[in-house]
Amino acid sequence: MMTQIPKVGQNLRKIRNDLGLSLDEASKLTNVSKPMLGQIERGESSPTISTLWKISSGLKVNFTSLLDDNSGELILVKKEDVEVVQEEDSHMRLFPIFPFDSKSGIDVFIIELDVDCKHTSATHKNVLEEIVMVTEGSLELTIEDKTFILEKDHSLKFDGGLNHSYKNCGNNKTVFYNIEIYK
Repeated sequence: MMTQIPKVGQNLRKIRNDLGLSLDEASKLTNVSKPMLGQIERGESSPTISTLWKISSGLKVNFTSLLDDNSGELILVKKEDVEVVQEEDSHMRLFPIFPFDSKSGIDVFIIELDVDCKHTSATHKNVLEEIVMVTEGSLELTIEDKTFILEKDHSLKFDGGLNHSYKNCGNNKTVFYNIEIYK
């Protein structure tokens, strides 16, 4: 489970209601069980990062719309002020730096992977492109059947709907920016 973020349940319920979906219909679209969706909405359960991606993709909404709904013209963000999204016992930390902006259609995250950490990302049906920019360490990025080794200051752009996984392939923490561009 990830760190509890209070707005997830409220935002999920609002999005589901705005779409006119029952819990059962949302469950079928997201491949997340109806009881789990209900627990998340009531704040009784904290979803994993993978579960949030399933919900985001199935409902065709941006990832950070589940986390928060802040927007504004000028925003200064300090990483230390951002609430980290991390699953229990996970060696991956996700920092939602800039939540979804309807004008730009993007989310911006900083992701940290500890040594030997591997994360297989859920397929993002609602993400047009994904951009990864490594700022520290070495990242093995596998997209479908192609593997790329990205070092510090290397970047890669790819179709966000493709199967992909991230692995820290170095001897130190790997840090990268992840930019999601929505359809």
